[in-house]
Amino acid sequence: MRNGLFKGVGPFHKTGLKAMQVERIKTGIPGLDELLDGGIPKGSLVVLSGDPGSGKTIFSLQFLYTGAMQHDEKGVLISLEEKPDQLIETASVFGWDFKKLVQEKKIIIQSFELYDFDKLRDSIEDLVTKAKAKRLVIDPGVIFRLYFERELDARKRIVVLGKMLKQLGVTTLVTNEATHGQTDGLFGLEEYVADGVILLYHKKLKNEFIRSVGVLKMRNTKIAEKLRPVRIDSKGIEVLARTELFHEI
Repeated sequence: MRNGLFKGVGPFHKTGLKAMQVERIKTGIPGLDELLDGGIPKGSLVVLSGDPGSGKTIFSLQFLYTGAMQHDEKGVLISLEEKPDQLIETASVFGWDFKKLVQEKKIIIQSFELYDFDKLRDSIEDLVTKAKAKRLVIDPGVIFRLYFERELDARKRIVVLGKMLKQLGVTTLVTNEATHGQTDGLFGLEEYVADGVILLYHKKLKNEFIRSVGVLKMRNTKIAEKLRPVRIDSKGIEVLARTELFHEI
């Protein structure tokens, strides 16, 4: 690879554990499923945490687009920050026609501005149920902090949200922001509710920025123990699963 930052390695393989027979959802991110025993366990709630500019929104859009186009799985995108038109425009940069998918009701994009968590939870349940969605994205989860004054209330309600999503059987991504290596937790969502945590990094090393991905945890999955390089191009995000970082991130 360029500038000697990465070095090639052989294919990722499992040691000590046999591949688990678990029904999985393909992420749609080339290379990532190789680090996840073939994909995310169906119905899991996964926190996608990353630095600014690490590609969380692109990752989420690609996850929904691939699900709709390649696996005939309907998706719902709950946007707590950007308007639907902004997200559709972002997707178009990579050749993903979300406008058509929305018109065909294969993907629903819904933005929320009212900070009533109970109404948000009920709306998510209604949208997922009516659409019979298999994939759900909530972006960005850090906005949850604006819904609550007391942390105890937040923890209780977010646990209820997580349980509700699992009962629906929808595979969910909740994005979260990390800044300078520090992540604001989502009131215990990562530790106590989430089945998986995927970390995206966007770090400056000398005179350039390096992107990488790591899987902190994933239920019923033998995960790769090392970070792997990531690149973003005109086709979206790709994980270089058979290449390891040459330097520490």
